[in-house]
Amino acid sequence: MSLQLSSAQTQLSATFQSQADRTTRYLVKCRAQAYAERPVDLDAIATGLSGAAPETLIAVGADLLRIEARTPKRWFGFGSETAALNARALMLLGRTLRRFGAPRKLVRPVQPSE
Repeated sequence: MSLQLSSAQTQLSATFQSQADRTTRYLVKCRAQAYAERPVDLDAIATGLSGAAPETLIAVGADLLRIEARTPKRWFGFGSETAALNARALMLLGRTLRRFGAPRKLVRPVQPSE
């Protein structure tokens, strides 16, 4: 037996999903900026990442994301969101450094949205 959702419930669900996507993108960007400001923090993810090439950052981030996808999920308390955000931020930082020739100071101040 399938559960029929009303159009209001469907719209509310879509709104929540849209907001969750925006929040995730914001958190990944902020984390990538923090890693760009303090590359030594990358060593907490894996030793030696603070001096790694952008291609290495992307590859390690992709591997961490694949591992995270295979990890069993818990449906109570805190899950594995932090590891996935770190992996995505690592990949974003690597792609950004590769695109702009790997300067270490790419960070602009985050402007609060009004």
